[in-house]
Amino acid sequence: MNVELTKYLQQSESYQKTLEKTEHSPAKTGKGAKGNQAPGPQGDRVSFSSDARLHTQAFSVAMAAPDVRQDRVDALKAQVEGGSYVVDSKQIAQKLLQEEKELFGA
Repeated sequence: MNVELTKYLQQSESYQKTLEKTEHSPAKTGKGAKGNQAPGPQGDRVSFSSDARLHTQAFSVAMAAPDVRQDRVDALKAQVEGGSYVVDSKQIAQKLLQEEKELFGA
C-alpha cells in the first residue's frame, strides 16, 4: 500500500501545482458577472494550505484501499499448498536492513 500511496502522491503533484497557480491567478479580481456592484456582507473565511489538502487526499486514498490484497493472498496460498514457495532469507535480511536505514537515517 505504501508504494501505491507514494505513486498517487507523485501523480497528484502536478495537479497541486495547477491548483496553486489557479488560486493565485490575477484573473480572480472579484469583478465577474456582477460588474461594479458593491460586495455583499462577507463572513469568516477558512483556507487550507496545499499540504493540508494533499494530506486529506492521501488519507482518503489510504482509507479507500482494501485491507487485504486478495489476489496476492491467493497466489501465495497456492504456492504454499503446491510446495513451490521458497523463502529467501538473504533477501529478507537485506529488506530489514534497508528499512532500518530509512527509519533511522543511517
